[in-house]
Amino acid sequence: MKFCDRNTTEPKCLIGKFKNKRQAAIADREQELLSIAERLMETEGFSGLTMDKLVAACDYSKGTVYNHFSSKEDLLCALCIKGTKLGMQITKRALTFDGNSRERCLAVHFAQRIHGLSHPTLYMCMLTGKTPAVREKASPTRLKELEALEAEMPQICTQVFEDGLEDGSLSVSMGVGIDSLSFANWAISFGTNALMIGAADTLEAKQLDMDYALLFNVSIMLDGMGWKPLSHQWDYKKTWQRIATEIFSEEMAAL
Repeated sequence: MKFCDRNTTEPKCLIGKFKNKRQAAIADREQELLSIAERLMETEGFSGLTMDKLVAACDYSKGTVYNHFSSKEDLLCALCIKGTKLGMQITKRALTFDGNSRERCLAVHFAQRIHGLSHPTLYMCMLTGKTPAVREKASPTRLKELEALEAEMPQICTQVFEDGLEDGSLSVSMGVGIDSLSFANWAISFGTNALMIGAADTLEAKQLDMDYALLFNVSIMLDGMGWKPLSHQWDYKKTWQRIATEIFSEEMAAL
């Protein structure tokens, strides 16, 4: 074991080893605080979450909590980051689905649905985290991390669109790029899921087949894009069921 410069994180150095352990402990504590905040929101709602309630619910001092989160808005931004990272992990799993390019696109949408059903509070935090009220008061470091994740998320899904263009099942008009396709798909998926979570008890929502409402909305869009096979040419309801059992069986069993 050797001593090194105090700014190093080299694990073979005494100083570096200490700094790595300290950073890991801080990261673990932050995740613990985020889990407590998530539980508070589940029981008391978004408006019921306050920094004082977080302090009261944890085993740390007020100063320690504020060392992690400068404000409630910064805390909400951190929850948005946690939700976005989780969504990215789930989406990457969806891309392993064995199907044609349009079916794999549906798997990405199904992943969004699973994310919303399994972690509704974090999912709605992703919506709240996009509001000016949160972004204007979140710390610059936290906001920079969130913006980087939001830029990365659509790129995960570009392969399904590239596959569709390559195999000829999808064609686009001049001037329409993959970025536009990614945004359109994200918008309809995120919007549909957010509405179903936030308005699940309304009369309108109760009249829908909640298991297939997202599939219905997405199918209208993909048919409009001319992505073959079209809905009348393929049993996409069966595909939807395959995705549930082949990729997300554990999550479905837990719902």
